Amino acid sequence: MKRLLFICFGVLLSSIASAQAYKIDPILRDSAFNVSRKKIVHSVQLVGNKVTKAKIVIRELTFGVGDTLKNDDFVSSLEQSRKNILNTSLFNFVKIDMAMIDSNNVLLVINLVERWYIFPLPIFEIDDNNLNTWWKDKDFSRINYGIHATHDNFRGRKEKLSITAKYGFTERYRIKYEIPYIDKNQKSGLSFSFSYNRRDEIVYTTVGNERLQYKNEDSDALRNYSAGISYQLRKKIFNTHTFGVEYDYNTVVDSVVRLNPNYLGNASNKSEFISMYYSFTRDKRDSKNYPLKGHYFNFNVRKYGLGVFKNTVDLTNFQLQLKKFIPIRERFYLAGSIRGVLAANNNQPYLLQNGLGYSSFSIRSYEYYVIDGQDIALAKFQLRYQLVKPRSTDIGILSERIGRFHYAFYLGIFSDFGYVRDNTGFQNNDLANEIQFGNGIGLDFVSYYDIVIRTEFSMNKLGESGIFFHFVAPI
Repeated sequence: MKRLLFICFGVLLSSIASAQAYKIDPILRDSAFNVSRKKIVHSVQLVGNKVTKAKIVIRELTFGVGDTLKNDDFVSSLEQSRKNILNTSLFNFVKIDMAMIDSNNVLLVINLVERWYIFPLPIFEIDDNNLNTWWKDKDFSRINYGIHATHDNFRGRKEKLSITAKYGFTERYRIKYEIPYIDKNQKSGLSFSFSYNRRDEIVYTTVGNERLQYKNEDSDALRNYSAGISYQLRKKIFNTHTFGVEYDYNTVVDSVVRLNPNYLGNASNKSEFISMYYSFTRDKRDSKNYPLKGHYFNFNVRKYGLGVFKNTVDLTNFQLQLKKFIPIRERFYLAGSIRGVLAANNNQPYLLQNGLGYSSFSIRSYEYYVIDGQDIALAKFQLRYQLVKPRSTDIGILSERIGRFHYAFYLGIFSDFGYVRDNTGFQNNDLANEIQFGNGIGLDFVSYYDIVIRTEFSMNKLGESGIFFHFVAPI
């Protein structure tokens, strides 16, 4: 069965990539370009931005009209600006052309192919740690369905409006509005969100590094109300500061409290708290979707519970993440990341427990396990070979936004190492408090609209192996 799945998935993969492939034309070969050692940006024209406001594109340029740059700096600035525009996730293709007005002054023409921005998509998803965990049991009761509507470029200003109505295993209603720029200089932004969630079946604890479920046949096992607001400051192209405040209200049935008195903390069936957080990000990757060059740094601190409500939680988490991507020779690339989480105290309600095995925060080859704890260290390394160079093709359907797509394939070998320190439940979860590691090989398929599909064969410290599928970049 695994072999059949691998073959079928391989056929599926052979159709969808990395935006970083489309380079600026080799203008240095133009003899007219080299008459002068410096270039003055005379003017910039945009072509193809039918929805997107010009100021959103101009914001991503590393230079301004009237700037004077040395020839080498000029060429590298054009390429970096092109990558910045692609990383807004507003365009499928970006190409910058140049025209010499005289030996010094140049006219730049930025050719854009916009994405499709409005997606009223049906929801049909698996409510589990990952696809591999669900496939093990094939529990069809863990299916969610509904509608998720997003506008990724609302009013042409890169604003994002999303509305979700989800039913099935989890019932959820959510609305979020992100405004990247609220000032004339395009340096400050705001976002607002509100959500309501209910579940009649929840994970109330972990034993043997596997999740234990409780299902309430009569009413909701868990209800949650959440609202938040955040302020974003982006003075520079690559640096972003985010300050946020969030309100959460949770209730569970008494049966959950009896099974795990620490589920919400203090043996209570209700939890109400306000949290504050600060995040700093420096992002110099050539592509946010599937980077091959550059680095990413993020520091985050979140304080749960400000003493506003009675019997509130009191928890502070610090998180640090660093990623590095290095081209080492033609078609060969090295990628690595380290990530750590430190809890200021051990009094974590289970609902807010840290751990590995959730979403992309996991050790490859441990897809069937969760490792809960307070403090986490995770390191990932991958050597990639560009099996199929990024290329584009026109399938002749709909508009250029959909019908023209780019794709690439990368073959890789990887190693992951992780450690979770658990001072509360390690006797039930023996993968904690020990270094865990996994190794394997994988095939990554990358395409437009930030699509990444991974097929991996891996083996862990326990000697277990398998073929696993994922839909996010490995690092």
